[in-house]
This record gives sequence, C-alpha cells and structure tokens, in this order.
Amino acid sequence: MQHQGDSRGRRTDSAAVLKSLVAITRRGLVDARAGEPTLSMTDQSIVMAIADEPGIRSTDIARMFRLNRSTVSRQLAALMSLGLVQETPSSSGRGRPLELTAEGEEAFRNTMRSLQGVIDAHLAQWTDAEVERFAHDLQRFDRGDDPA
Repeated sequence: MQHQGDSRGRRTDSAAVLKSLVAITRRGLVDARAGEPTLSMTDQSIVMAIADEPGIRSTDIARMFRLNRSTVSRQLAALMSLGLVQETPSSSGRGRPLELTAEGEEAFRNTMRSLQGVIDAHLAQWTDAEVERFAHDLQRFDRGDDPA
C-alpha cells in the first residue's frame, strides 16, 4: 500500500481534518455546557469516560487524557461534590472504581443529546448515503486501521 504522507496536499488536508474535528468538538461541548449543572469540557470528558467505562479508576482517566493524577483528583472531587460521580468499593486495593450517580447519568444524557443535536444540524442536508459513508470513514479513522 502506498502512502503519500509527504505530499503538500495531504498535509494540508490532514491539517483541515484536525481543525474541523477540534472545532466541531469544541462547539458541541460548549453547547452542552448550557445545561445544569454547568460542566467544563474537562468535567464533561471525565463524565463521558466514566459513562463509557463504569468502574474506571482515576489513574486510568489520568492516563487516558494525559493529565496529572492530582488534576484528575481535583476534577473528580468537584464532580463528587456535585453528586455526579461516586466511588464504589473495591477489593483489589488499586484505587476505587468510579461510576456515575443518577444525576451523573442525566448530565451525561444531556451532554450526548446536545452533541447529537450539533451533529444532526451539520448533517441535515446530507443524503443517507453520505452520512453512512462519513460514519464508516470516521470509524475507520478512529480505529486507525486499513480499509476492510
């Protein structure tokens, strides 16, 4: 398989992909902040990580987002004080697993609803076939694999 990673056009297109992904994510997460409770993008990211992987530990979140463990601990303390996240008992002795409370689940659903609204608005004029192809390509991009 031939890759053309050195071409100027490919670098320009790759930079455009990055710029668009960052802009779309930022807009969606900012729109999601309009709900109650108002969560920072970091808070939303942590809540989403816990929703995606119940039982995740703070050290796993720190590694996932490349954050200092003390930063994650402060964020988690704030989320716990808001009643969105709770620790669960563990017999493993390696940190406490985290899960969302009912309020945390609701905050997660509200964030996802808001993000889905942004995506739906952007795709409103696309055909079903275009959306299907875009979804396929994004999943491939996310996995980092070659075409099937």
